[in-house]
Amino acid sequence: MSPTVLFFCLLLLPQLGTSSHISYTLGSKKFFVRSSDKSQATSAPASCSSIPSGLGSDKVPVVHRLSPCSPLNGADKSNSKPSAMDVYRRDVRRVRSLFASPAGEIVSAPAPAPAPGGVRVPAYGVTAPTVPGVQDYAVVVGFGTPLQAFAMVLETSLGLSLLRCKPCASRRDCEPAFDPSKSSTFTNVPCGSPDCRTTCLGSVCPLPFGGMDGSVVQDVFRFRISAGIVNNFTFGCFHDDHPAFRPVVGALDLSRDSRSVASRLATPGAPTFSYCLPLSTSGMGFLTVAAARPEAPGGRVQHAPLVLNPAFPSAYFIDLAGISLNGRDVPIPPATDIAHTTAIDVGTSFTFLKPDVYAPLRDAFRADMTDYPTAPPMHGLDTCYNFTGLKAIAIPLVRLKFGNGESFILGEEQTMYSEHPSTFPFTVACLAFAASPSGHDQYSVIGTLAQTSTEVVYDVSGGKVMWPSSGDFVNLEDLPVQSSKMLIGEVRRVPARYDGKAADDEHPWRTTRDLAFCHD
Repeated sequence: MSPTVLFFCLLLLPQLGTSSHISYTLGSKKFFVRSSDKSQATSAPASCSSIPSGLGSDKVPVVHRLSPCSPLNGADKSNSKPSAMDVYRRDVRRVRSLFASPAGEIVSAPAPAPAPGGVRVPAYGVTAPTVPGVQDYAVVVGFGTPLQAFAMVLETSLGLSLLRCKPCASRRDCEPAFDPSKSSTFTNVPCGSPDCRTTCLGSVCPLPFGGMDGSVVQDVFRFRISAGIVNNFTFGCFHDDHPAFRPVVGALDLSRDSRSVASRLATPGAPTFSYCLPLSTSGMGFLTVAAARPEAPGGRVQHAPLVLNPAFPSAYFIDLAGISLNGRDVPIPPATDIAHTTAIDVGTSFTFLKPDVYAPLRDAFRADMTDYPTAPPMHGLDTCYNFTGLKAIAIPLVRLKFGNGESFILGEEQTMYSEHPSTFPFTVACLAFAASPSGHDQYSVIGTLAQTSTEVVYDVSGGKVMWPSSGDFVNLEDLPVQSSKMLIGEVRRVPARYDGKAADDEHPWRTTRDLAFCHD
């Protein structure tokens, strides 16, 4: 494959579920009613069609690592949804990494290790057990002259992009990896440079992550392979080739840091970046940087103010003011600060809340769901239900409230997690929230599951994160007569504690699309 072009895969057909049902939103609840149609759709085969990276526009394709189209997985591997235990364990490691104390000790630089072709790439420390930012969603970008293209996972908190570079620590072949000896524009960043944030002694700058083998360097970066070129782009070259790192090549940093891709490509008057993460592991989303501000139909855009947390200046924290469930405020203790301690992250799947915030949300959810059969916890997810065999379900919706008076409603598949998404919601599902792990429970994290299927726009210069609305609002009369009658009949039988109010929704009746792909 040419080093100047890397092809991504796009699913020909969206994933079709095997659960036949009608769904709609009434107030602050989502209702599901099994269809009387006995025929059931079958899942579309996992087939891919190659497209050039970049989609011919300002959008770069984003795929989940478990997609059959993902360069981090491969079409010959399963694209099934990971177990809750796997996701939770990875999330806990991620949360602990997010809020770990940054390294700040003085590092004495040893003599650099020679690399093929005469380029000298210094090596430091020992192999780290995990790479910060190794997460779920990947894009293809390019480095060096001539271009070397790689799939990298998205990262919004690291403060520095990371790329595996040759020579690898074991001196074995570690493909794929960036080869500095083949780039005519590769340079080391010296200690004392503004791009070297580690206090160090020597001519090269070690990575600021404790125990990582590598250094801070510069080269040409290309966001869309043929466009979005950044000269003298600063990133970290790491040399770890432990199997735990593979097939990850690196992490593309979109953080607040001045060295991030988002900062280097930012233009006046445009949002810093945006992404749409696919709900399905076999779907495709997109990433844009410095693109035009998105326009939502009807102007329905929700804004969350960005706030700065001095302890973690690279991360994105939002001004979360409260949470409501089914139109009722969750009783958060007045002394609990959530305004400056809630991060929005692209590397964490579930949403983790401070224990004294999670507990009342969980209790309110359980109180609303007492008529449904419970299921055993899924590892760290302790509020689970078995909806198998039911004819109708009502799920209370979570609303995140922000300090500016605006809010954002999470959909049912942003609120609950199922290991069998093709049969959702008539399957076992759990509340996709958990208490933040001990030792780091003074922070909350809004994970990717809560962000899927809608474009998330980071307007850093404007101090806000935006969510264009993706709902299709309809009147009950617009539904087919048979469906309308069935809905009305089943609503009367749903064991739901709907209070009869439309809560904050202007339109009480709403249906939403099941998005396998992200749309503008």
